[in-house]
Amino acid sequence: MERRKFTRFKAKDDAYAALRGNYTKVGKISDISLNGLAFRYLAEKVCSEMVNYVDIFLSSNGFHMSEVPCVVVCDEKECVYTSPMITQYRCGLKFEGLNEEYKNKLEFFINNFTTGVLKS
Repeated sequence: MERRKFTRFKAKDDAYAALRGNYTKVGKISDISLNGLAFRYLAEKVCSEMVNYVDIFLSSNGFHMSEVPCVVVCDEKECVYTSPMITQYRCGLKFEGLNEEYKNKLEFFINNFTTGVLKS
């Protein structure tokens, strides 16, 4: 049974997330809601740095949300083989403490840069 309060939407292929810090986790957004997002990235090993912000941007135009407050709720290896040295991970973020400006930008992103509701 789905426990999420917010509808998740599939992001367009050119939507990316970059965790603040050393930008060691940058990847394509797979889904997004008003409460959080999930993205996939490639890495050699798990990074243990603490992160409190994420940047959301599109590679095809100038859309960019900088320093969106968040917390990492999951960061797991995926069962996808890429190479012996590189592993694919899926990172889930929950947005926290969003002001009205961030909420409005997230609504704009969802209304303009997603391709529909994500099927559970």
